[in-house]
Amino acid sequence: MIEIYVDGSAINNENPNVPTLGGVGVAIIEDGRILGVRIKVSNHTLQDSQFPLNLKQTTNNTTELAAIYVALQVIKGKAGEYTIYGDSQYAGNLVFGNWKPKENKELVAKVKQLASEVPNVTWEYVKAHADNQYNNYADYLAKSGAYKTPEREVLSFDEWLLTA
Repeated sequence: MIEIYVDGSAINNENPNVPTLGGVGVAIIEDGRILGVRIKVSNHTLQDSQFPLNLKQTTNNTTELAAIYVALQVIKGKAGEYTIYGDSQYAGNLVFGNWKPKENKELVAKVKQLASEVPNVTWEYVKAHADNQYNNYADYLAKSGAYKTPEREVLSFDEWLLTA
């Protein structure tokens, strides 16, 4: 089983007078190795990504949905069993559960469609900012994307553990 932890970040999400900084973090755990992926969001679109996606707006909810989208794109068409872990009940229940969107309908539909094309994946909710080091690393990656941390300065999981 391959585990994938996802998180989205929207800095200044609550302040309409300040541009929102957005980022997506994905931590993939396979055979004892941890690969971290961080993607910046600029102009409401994923940047530095082979999976372009327009979020229409940059909020905590849309970046959480985008993180699931990136994880699904990474595993689409690959063999194996996958579990995606995330700390957004909103995003998880919209994509993998039976919640109906009241907003972000186009983005939710796009992510749900992709999820329907990846049959070997399950979703698990994890508590945010708790003692799960992989979820906390995904959070770090998402924030490093939001703050546009240069790639060379983004820490690997092992380096990050030393600072956590």
